[in-house]
Amino acid sequence: MLCASLWITKGSDDNTYKAEYNLGTKTTNAAAGKSSTEVHRLESPTVHGVEFAFVASTVTLFFAQVGAGGQVMRLVRSLSRAGLKFCLVLIALLAATQIIARLSWSLPESGPFPAGALPLSARVPWQSPQVSAVHCVTEWAVERGRRFRQAPMLEARVQSRELPAVEDRVPENPLVIIPPEQCGPYGGTWERLATSPGDIPNGIVGRVCYEGLTRYGPMGDEILPNVAERWAVEDDGRSFTFWLRRGMHWSDGAPFTVDDILFWYEDVLQNSELTPTLPNYLVRGGELMKVEKVDDFTVRFRFKEPYGIFLKLIAGRYGDYMIQYSARYMRQFHPRYTPLAELEKQAKQKRFDFWYQLFANRHDWTNPDAPRLTAWVLKRPPPAAPIVFERNPYYWKVDSEGNQLPYIDRVSVGIFDLETLNLKASNGEVGMQGRNIAFSSYPLFMENRERGGFRVLNWLDGGDAMNALCLNLNHKDPVVRGLMQDFRFRVALSLAINRDELNQVCYFGLGQPRQACPSPSSAYYSAEYEKAYIEYDPGEANRLLDEVGLERRDSHDFRLRPDGQPLRLTIETSSAMVYPQLIQLVADHWTAVGVKTEMRLLARDLWQRRVDALLHDVTVWTGAGEYIPILDPRYFFPHNIGSYYALNYMRWYTSGGKRGEQPLPDMLRCIDLYRQIEATPDDAEQVRLFKQILDIDRKNLWVIGLVGELPAFHIVKNTFRNVPENAVFTFVFRSPCNTAPECFAIEEN
Repeated sequence: MLCASLWITKGSDDNTYKAEYNLGTKTTNAAAGKSSTEVHRLESPTVHGVEFAFVASTVTLFFAQVGAGGQVMRLVRSLSRAGLKFCLVLIALLAATQIIARLSWSLPESGPFPAGALPLSARVPWQSPQVSAVHCVTEWAVERGRRFRQAPMLEARVQSRELPAVEDRVPENPLVIIPPEQCGPYGGTWERLATSPGDIPNGIVGRVCYEGLTRYGPMGDEILPNVAERWAVEDDGRSFTFWLRRGMHWSDGAPFTVDDILFWYEDVLQNSELTPTLPNYLVRGGELMKVEKVDDFTVRFRFKEPYGIFLKLIAGRYGDYMIQYSARYMRQFHPRYTPLAELEKQAKQKRFDFWYQLFANRHDWTNPDAPRLTAWVLKRPPPAAPIVFERNPYYWKVDSEGNQLPYIDRVSVGIFDLETLNLKASNGEVGMQGRNIAFSSYPLFMENRERGGFRVLNWLDGGDAMNALCLNLNHKDPVVRGLMQDFRFRVALSLAINRDELNQVCYFGLGQPRQACPSPSSAYYSAEYEKAYIEYDPGEANRLLDEVGLERRDSHDFRLRPDGQPLRLTIETSSAMVYPQLIQLVADHWTAVGVKTEMRLLARDLWQRRVDALLHDVTVWTGAGEYIPILDPRYFFPHNIGSYYALNYMRWYTSGGKRGEQPLPDMLRCIDLYRQIEATPDDAEQVRLFKQILDIDRKNLWVIGLVGELPAFHIVKNTFRNVPENAVFTFVFRSPCNTAPECFAIEEN
């Protein structure tokens, strides 16, 4: 595999840097950090500031991605029907895209920062921004003074004294976003589409407007400063100290301090009516994390045991919970600060039975009065159509020229059914969107690009686009449960699936038949697991089904259970799934080997209730960010509520053995390995241990994968600026927030 590594050294004058990068052939995955062979060392000239990084990092990405995945050649082969000319153009475009794929500043994900030290990105000498493939971050240089500019829509509010001057709204040390393309311009409305108001908490609030103490970078290979300007890891990974930005404000102008985090910790997390069950990611050694206020802008989290993956978890999936509660606002709905009788009266006025329902309602995203730290805050809540978010006048980030972000004035969200949503997207009626964009509409989007005035970007999928078939190992019917728990039965069903047909019919040949495991671009990749039992072999499937006691058949040639009853399976999933045709094809493949199977699409709430009650035979859902699988290992052992194949085993794990059923012996082994992963801060050791989990998974095949390695394509209007050509897209990074949507801009001319 071709690969490259980048080395950065500081010059003697503290204002120059030198880059060296090794280019050669690796025998293992590049992201695993192993030594390379046949290395050719190239040395860049010594240059000022960050210029060298753009060249070195783009060379690194091109060779690492093209070598690791071979995606270019697979894409060419799959599109051969489109003609040689199209393929040649496509190769040129993809090569150009990869060469400018990213600018990377090195920031350890789990290593300690000495107290008082700044991460590398905060120590870059100030200079004018350069054009790069993705955004990067730095800190505002004190010597530049406090001269900032604001959006024109805020000028009148300042003049009327409704708002303070921008210099008084921006913190002492605002985070600087250096856009990948240009600074500004201000203005415009970002049009987006959703399938329901319930789609917005995840699609907009949790992805476009996501803010945490830290954030992942565009390629997911670095953790960047965000609300916290720096951090330190001490006491062998038991203590995590974060320094907040001084002078930050909530969207209503109230100061943001450690007291807001303490309110979450003391009054929300530890209030049993608001939080009946403590989240596992905050518990180590059976004890809840301790939170200590060092001063108004310094907070320390302490755990009983070492917690090597804590920084990774709060950079993405869990990082926003602890900074969502404005103490000043939310105290008026909490019985510790407001008389309970008064709260109960307010609750009844809003048709609630209990005070904690009122509290949850006032904190909910649908309340435009609740203060936020996000770039856009709710202006027009549902049932208004469209739902509108408007710029936060107190947002705490600026660009490299001192312009307060965001550039875009508003985010407008229209509600439509999935089919209409995709038709509107193909007409160019979205600004930038990947969520709810159906892969089946890919040819339509490519055909309508010029007419609709948009481009189609193929981001790297972090695993979310994969589908996972989950057989219910905790089935209520003991006969079906016995079959589900028989390894031979699961292997037979996997061998009965014609994945090449699925790939061609549903994904135009752009995917890769594979099991539900990390992709080749991940440090956690396992080629053995990826290819396990994915060949289409109905003959062997039939033999295994006979072997497990299903050799008898009825008059229609369908198999009978060991007790003589007809064997019938139903694959249930939510009507929100984008690929029902895929599921129907799987049902047809299983029926062809005598396992009569039907597909059932249910409303999402009904589907969720049935799955939670263990009433399903088989269900299917999307991937879970397998690019860094330790962040959400739901498909590798019964870890969380998304482990649909073994929810009763999951309940045992999450309750410490108080509920559910004790998992199978190999699952217990995976749980033990994961606990070791949680305890070590060493990235290489985390990878080594998780590959042992993958080996156990390969030998058990608890979850059946179908097709993966699909491009995560996005529709982007030609008027949009600063949207990167490439990034890793996955929920565990809260994509697209890892590409800094606050610096997206609309340039109509």
